Amino acid sequence: MKKLKFIVILSLLFVAGNDLYAQTGELNRFSNEELGTVNTIHLFPNPAVEVLKVRITNSTLSSPKLVVHNIIGSEVEVEINQISEEEFSLKIEDLAPGYYLVAIRDEESHFGETYKFVKR
Repeated sequence: MKKLKFIVILSLLFVAGNDLYAQTGELNRFSNEELGTVNTIHLFPNPAVEVLKVRITNSTLSSPKLVVHNIIGSEVEVEINQISEEEFSLKIEDLAPGYYLVAIRDEESHFGETYKFVKR
């Protein structure tokens, strides 16, 4: 059985030839366009006392949803206001001091990231 597997693998390698190696052929992965960062997220001030602001610049997100979790993962109720297309304000003054997470999700673009902040 081992000989049969070896022969099958060897024949596949022989048939595939040079197509298995990434170094063969020309690789044109990038054009001359400038590569930029997309969906840059800034949380400030961090640590925060009353209000945490979230700024999303160079965004491809259509309708981002923000959810706050405590450090063990339980969802925490906070008031979230959208100040502008790029900026959100989270009212965190009623939270106990400690570490928290802000989950930012966008269903349409399949974006999902989580960021840590400190509440004083």
